Amino acid sequence: MQEQSNRSRNHRAGRQICVAVFFCAAMAIASQAQFTKLADLTPTTGEFPRSPLVQGLDGNLYGTTSNYGAYGGGTFFQLTPSGTVTTLYNFCFNDNSGCPDGAEPSGVVVLGSDGSFYGTTIGSFTGGEDSTIYKITTGGSLTTLHTFCGAPSCSGAFASSDGLALAWNGNFYGTSFPPDGSSAYDNLVYSVTPTGTAHTRLIVCPNQLCPTNAGPGGALLQSSGGYLIGPGPGGVNNAGAIYRMTPLGSPSVIYSMCVDSSCHLGTGTTSPLVQNPAGNLLGTNRAGGAGPFCTVGGGCGNVFQLIGSAYTEMHSFCNWPSCVDGAQPNALIRASDGNFYGTTLSGGSKGAGVVFKITPWHAYSVIHQFLGPEGGNPETALMQATDGTLYGTTISGGSHTGGNEQGTIFKISLGLPPFIKTVQPAGKAGDTILILGNGLTGSTSVTFNDTSASFTVVSDTEISATVPSGATTGAIEVVTPSKTLLTLAAFPVLQ
Repeated sequence: MQEQSNRSRNHRAGRQICVAVFFCAAMAIASQAQFTKLADLTPTTGEFPRSPLVQGLDGNLYGTTSNYGAYGGGTFFQLTPSGTVTTLYNFCFNDNSGCPDGAEPSGVVVLGSDGSFYGTTIGSFTGGEDSTIYKITTGGSLTTLHTFCGAPSCSGAFASSDGLALAWNGNFYGTSFPPDGSSAYDNLVYSVTPTGTAHTRLIVCPNQLCPTNAGPGGALLQSSGGYLIGPGPGGVNNAGAIYRMTPLGSPSVIYSMCVDSSCHLGTGTTSPLVQNPAGNLLGTNRAGGAGPFCTVGGGCGNVFQLIGSAYTEMHSFCNWPSCVDGAQPNALIRASDGNFYGTTLSGGSKGAGVVFKITPWHAYSVIHQFLGPEGGNPETALMQATDGTLYGTTISGGSHTGGNEQGTIFKISLGLPPFIKTVQPAGKAGDTILILGNGLTGSTSVTFNDTSASFTVVSDTEISATVPSGATTGAIEVVTPSKTLLTLAAFPVLQ
């Protein structure tokens, strides 16, 4: 799972073929990435970003920092494509009384169908602030939707650091861990409605006794089959597993990991996993793997693919001075050229991490080495904006002159093709679906797998469309004045 704070526990004949293998309008990747540092993070903006950036309906990007800001508890910020950072909300400081909104936002932040963002806080290290689920608008108005149990003796969910996933049923799902030192369970899987009604869906490893099908414990992936997928403890070797879980909380094992010292499959699976158009799962392990040039005792990590229940290692990382591959990879994303991109927390020529690409055929290449003033040690996954640009953050380095340089925001331009994406992960006939993109003004057609839909162009970056009667699962297509844009994955039309 994504690197947690030190309070967490040790956690898819023609166009269809084009969508499945490469984006039809794919442009050749430039021979060298154009890296741009957009901003230095400061105590005012907040520092130590531990959430991937997310695109809003307005085309701007949004994210969190886990420290500093006006009250010391981190911030929620807006980033324009040109690099202007605006702090929208300051989270509470450790024991600041009368401050119920939590501290240290962390994990995946999700855009909701109302245009607001949903995320989690982990709470302060000293226990002065509870862990929360929050909703925040683009104007910075925050609503605390749910507060987790804050007492060390509580039996309910205590804190959540991996963020949220928006499921087909319109609810958000996440995982949470118990109080430090508690043996009540390994973690919980919960759901929460957009209005804040929370339910425990699965107790993973009650009393720390993990059955084979214990269940997921990190950030969750809403898969094309309707399951929620993630890594977790248990498995047939009691060395962890990749799970799928129904929205009601019934888990099953996709693949059981093994003790890495004997089989070198990797350990410390990051999350969320990513799914290709064929339905296969890809991910990374922070440690282990078969890399021979690694001085990290537990291994430098790897990239793997699951085809059904068959595990294939795609790449092993290393950290020797002569090896520039990077080490300790973060979660992957699948970009609009059909390739996968990621970052490493460490390794590379300066030890500050890298940005890498890996193709479906396992060809690995480093596209950027972090050097210091531009930032270093990225701790979260990249994100791809709908114009094709990759964006990310680092938790160290930068050139802010305050003497405590703790992170930057950057973008990488590779000439990747633009695309569209939906806010809702699925829908049925008659549902209103929000579509994000760029250059949407003047669009003349929206189709759901070749079935024409009624739509309204809300802005240059947003379309509101109605799932048409008779539509089936497949790509959504928008015809703009300058180009035709497609979703990167099939949009599930529910019956």
